[in-house]
Amino acid sequence: MATKDDDRPASIDEATRLATTKGLDNPADSDSTDPITDSVRSATEALTAISEEIANSTSAAVTIGSVLKNRFVLEEMLGRGGMGVVYKARDLRKVEAMDREPYIAVKVLSKDFQANPDSFIALQRESKKAQQLAHPNIVTVYDFDRDGPNVFMTMELLEGEPLDQLIRRLRPGTLPTEQALSIIQQMSRALAYAHSEKIVHSDFKPGNIFLTSKDVVKVVDFGIARAAKGSDRVVEDATIFDPGSLGALTPTYASCEMLESGEPDPRDDVYGLAVVAYELLVGNHPFDRKPATYARDLELEPKRPKELSKEIWNAISHALEFEREKRTADATQFLKEMAGPRTGRDKVRPKWLIPLVASAALALIVIVGSLLISGQNNGVQPEGVLEETSTLDPDLRERVENLLEVAEVHMMVGRMLEPPGSSAYDAYQQVLAMHQHNKQANQGLQQLGNQIEESVREAIQVGKPEAGQKLLDKALDALPRHQGLIELQKEL
Repeated sequence: MATKDDDRPASIDEATRLATTKGLDNPADSDSTDPITDSVRSATEALTAISEEIANSTSAAVTIGSVLKNRFVLEEMLGRGGMGVVYKARDLRKVEAMDREPYIAVKVLSKDFQANPDSFIALQRESKKAQQLAHPNIVTVYDFDRDGPNVFMTMELLEGEPLDQLIRRLRPGTLPTEQALSIIQQMSRALAYAHSEKIVHSDFKPGNIFLTSKDVVKVVDFGIARAAKGSDRVVEDATIFDPGSLGALTPTYASCEMLESGEPDPRDDVYGLAVVAYELLVGNHPFDRKPATYARDLELEPKRPKELSKEIWNAISHALEFEREKRTADATQFLKEMAGPRTGRDKVRPKWLIPLVASAALALIVIVGSLLISGQNNGVQPEGVLEETSTLDPDLRERVENLLEVAEVHMMVGRMLEPPGSSAYDAYQQVLAMHQHNKQANQGLQQLGNQIEESVREAIQVGKPEAGQKLLDKALDALPRHQGLIELQKEL
């Protein structure tokens, strides 16, 4: 859900466009030997194949007791929403490893994704971004996958309740002010971090906010809102899918620009954040649950409760502006306005800001530490510091990002090492030839090695040791420093 135009979810036609912009008037007929063009063409063919497979699949419906990918056993339904059903699932890999916590959450997405194969491709791209969001107030997304036509995401299992249930249970009452403010600050931190990563949620509402049993806020469905496509029945706070584009919104929490099909912007999330903040502090919707466009045309104004301080009211009313240009720029600015102006060194900070700063500092330490560790442990990464594509000049960055997308498509359809010249491995190697310490390419090679390791083990388990050994030999030739493959070879 990036705000940049070139980050919009792609379809098969978009992949074809990428090929033609690299000098192919007809990607299917050209004899070009340009490696990027060839890789994009093969990725286009792969996208076509996977779309047809999803469209033609007719597997049984997913329900309690179903097993996805021979790994995730669905044991309990935790919730149902416009985008799908969430189950508590037992991860058999964790059971084999005697993990004391073998349970995760699995979100099986609605049949709209089966009926519209392009949505699967878009969701895969958007979910990849969600996996990169490492923040204590954002739910951890483990993976995105499919089993036949059933598209699903695996996430951390949360205990507690969604914020929409809490608000309905308390309505028209409210939480104690300090508790409400704590929730608002945690929600704001999650969005501030996402906005710093150029990601817009686009469907921020109480139903996408989870309050754990330890009073920790977790924002969910990053990466899904803008990739959704189809239709949904209109109920209170239901996500409404736009069949004409890969987008979704909830009318009572959507900004005017979202309702009028404007381009996504952090200020859209800020509007939803302000509506939720008002509900938590006041006990009702600022515009009596009317969509922003309707409230704007009626010239409605939110009422200011007497118990709210001037700073908090100014922050919320600024974020509720109907016109984007007048609205708070992003969640970081919203947090600053909630804290009030700073006119001198002796200005007293609000009590809630102290744990906010401490938590933000801790999160920064964790994120930086994890990045440093990931560059040391994978056995694939060459010496040096991993680098982001943002450090490259625009032309080179575009070529690298196109190749990274091609590699992801190859991974998605199982083209890991073969065919030669048109596989995920080849695409990642092309990236590293242009950008030696590219972070995503190195992480992609590590993931590739992990998948091959799992495939080899499965081959051995089903009585095909020769095929497993053959695959392992090829993988070690390509990835001689992958620690998991090295250890597997020792075992065999």
